[in-house]
Amino acid sequence: MVKTTIAVIGGTGSMGRGLVMRLASAGKRVVIGSRKREKAERIARDLRALTGGEIHGATNLEAARGAEIIVLSVPFGGVRGILDQIRPALKEGKILVSVVVALKKKNGKITYVPPEAGSSSEEILRLVPKGVRVVSAFQTTSAEKMRSLGKPIKCDIPVCGDDEEAKRKVIELLEEIPGARGVDCGPLANSRLVEPIVALLVELTRRYRVPGVGLKFEGLPERD
Repeated sequence: MVKTTIAVIGGTGSMGRGLVMRLASAGKRVVIGSRKREKAERIARDLRALTGGEIHGATNLEAARGAEIIVLSVPFGGVRGILDQIRPALKEGKILVSVVVALKKKNGKITYVPPEAGSSSEEILRLVPKGVRVVSAFQTTSAEKMRSLGKPIKCDIPVCGDDEEAKRKVIELLEEIPGARGVDCGPLANSRLVEPIVALLVELTRRYRVPGVGLKFEGLPERD
């Protein structure tokens, strides 16, 4: 059976590392993308030792070119530059998963600053070539909990997107993470309803001094 290859652009960051660890532990072939290949390879070696999974390091463009699914886990301010780097790999039909949220820290407070397009995910859709299938997911998931491999994350993960097949593939992927349940939250435009919640989750995590606060939707039908 051929493994799905997933590129995590920003895989050297806190959330990116958690995603890499969880996806590799689920049996996926994961390639960490970074501006500097040496840094990506070093982090890949460290995470291979922790997970025993198939993890490689590459430049952002190399990682994106070889992947069926590209996960973008970078600060909002760096999105345009990263997309310019990987543009040659953004072919029609490619799935691009946005973990990006436009948060801003001011006077010790985290706030959400809505991008011009309405949400970070919609802004990304405006910046990528036509035909790239953008799906938003993982924004409400704690980076620290993602890195705690020995524990299920026990949360629901909203997934938004306009392409039903791409959205289904992302939901199937994230549900291989123990404790996670993907929730189809409709079109990509609904990301503007999801992303502001992240600032609240960050505040609750800080206020209650816990590893991370997630979401759980009551009343939804349970999957078989």
